[in-house]
Amino acid sequence: MKKKKFWSTVLSATLGVSIVLSGCSSSNSGTPTTGTSGTSSTGTGGTSSEGSKEKNKVSMMNVFFSNTAPSDDGPIVTETERITNTDLDITYVPFNVYADKLNVTLSSGELPQAIMVDNPFITTVINGIESGMFWDITPYLDEFPNLKKYDQQILDNLSINGGYYVIPRPRPLVRPGTIIRKDWLENVGMSEPTTADEFYNLLKAFKDKDPDKNGVNDTYGLMFYENVISPEIFSWFGAPNQWKVDDSGNFVKDIETKEFREALAFVRKLYVEGLINKNFAIIVRNEARKDLYNSRVGLTIESIDAVVPFYYLQMKETKNVYDMTVGPPVNNKAYADTGNFGGALIPKTSVKTEEELKKVLSYFNAVNSDEAKAEFVRIVKENALKPAEEQFNLDDLKNLITTDAVMYPISETDTDKMLNERMVEYAAVGVSNPSNGLISPTQIEKDEQLKTIISDAKTKYVMGEIDDAGFDAAVEMWKKAGGSKVAKEFSELYKNK
Repeated sequence: MKKKKFWSTVLSATLGVSIVLSGCSSSNSGTPTTGTSGTSSTGTGGTSSEGSKEKNKVSMMNVFFSNTAPSDDGPIVTETERITNTDLDITYVPFNVYADKLNVTLSSGELPQAIMVDNPFITTVINGIESGMFWDITPYLDEFPNLKKYDQQILDNLSINGGYYVIPRPRPLVRPGTIIRKDWLENVGMSEPTTADEFYNLLKAFKDKDPDKNGVNDTYGLMFYENVISPEIFSWFGAPNQWKVDDSGNFVKDIETKEFREALAFVRKLYVEGLINKNFAIIVRNEARKDLYNSRVGLTIESIDAVVPFYYLQMKETKNVYDMTVGPPVNNKAYADTGNFGGALIPKTSVKTEEELKKVLSYFNAVNSDEAKAEFVRIVKENALKPAEEQFNLDDLKNLITTDAVMYPISETDTDKMLNERMVEYAAVGVSNPSNGLISPTQIEKDEQLKTIISDAKTKYVMGEIDDAGFDAAVEMWKKAGGSKVAKEFSELYKNK
């Protein structure tokens, strides 16, 4: 049977590397030179709780971000199968249609043994958990100890109603940073920005000082896309990460703080002065990124460990050769994320018995064993030494394996060393979201509506379609639509933690 099945693959050619959200510390110790085949639930063998050595079989639905999904016989799949002694049957779905496919699959009841979700706190998943659709793996953690080895913050952030339903797909605590054309920095005679003022001055130089040296005024400073204003900018001004807890333990939304409004005014200034692409509200990610490949923009704020390597791969197609660098945290601030890109849920409709559950858990237990982690480190280091055209996409591997083994860049290249150092810097100053791990019923029900109110108001303010009074009105709309109720529910949950 074909292991990899594509859904809506006609859309896949438009995809690139995603901004995906964030994590914990990496485990990079040990690099054996040969494969392993463990024989217990703590090893890499994909064995059942009875210690059987027979090859395990696990079906899964997963996302991909590259132009094409990992192939049946490619190293991402075959190496994971070898390391875990498992035969994987993966249905790969493009990222931009994954949410729709997930909803259809959950509704149909025809589910694989594991479903990878980027956000388990969406309504359909929460409803499924509360209705008993997925296994609570909490009672089985002692039997599969590698599933308890994750950073406790990651586990807590993924806990739902006090239980563990999600096997984590770990990510660094902070991934986004200021990604900059290094040659443009040199051409305008400036350094990586460390303050908001320096950031502004650099964008001005990238627009006005002909950084590509072509004698034409055809460049700008900062790239946005898909109606998203980089949250990191708000952290520079001291705005809270989504929520602030006041002295009384009450939750205050970021949009209600003066620091948020200062940052929003700063972004509006950038837009008015032409330092941001005017079409950021409607252009899709991969179209916007073409401006960077083709020397129209010099800076973006995205996931540094995913985006920087991907840009280097683009050089083969564009023939536009340049170096990328990553600046330090601006104003020594950054937003921390949840430490995961969701993870795996195990449906009861396809995994009906405890015996079947334990076979699936043995695969995930094997992925996070010390032996497997060392093997993943080894193959990634070997991959980095290959010619670019022979390398597999590291992000596709990260999206398959539920381990922190290759969470940070680990090769010995100058680029990976720089990325690793920067990610450690960003993590050290990360500001956490106090609502992580708290489940507000109103937010689950109205999250998209509430997000849209805020997102639309931010965009309209930046583009000059509303003023301060208009934004104030949007804040009141958000409160009445359920925002105030979410704040109250979070406050009560937080006080009772």
